[in-house]
Amino acid sequence: MSFWNFLGRMAISDEGETIQRISDTTSVSSDGTTYTTLGNNTYGSDGSVFTQTGSFSSDGSTRMGSSATGLGAVFNKLDDDWPESLHSSSGIGDDDF
Repeated sequence: MSFWNFLGRMAISDEGETIQRISDTTSVSSDGTTYTTLGNNTYGSDGSVFTQTGSFSSDGSTRMGSSATGLGAVFNKLDDDWPESLHSSSGIGDDDF
């Protein structure tokens, strides 16, 4: 099981895999897998399915603040860790580029 850290809209594993959050419901992994979240379930284009309950996922992983103990917990939504938009102190955000 991999260990994940969250940096803005991106999660990075200790194995070098990344997941970029594209929207509230869609994320894309560096291995090409697209994940779609519907309610408490996340479906991967590779056939994977994760169900979230609180900070736990059906794959046995858990989310603690800005880290997760496995892939399934990456999709447990905590608004502070996956912001809608990244804004700097200068007032420039994602949409300005």
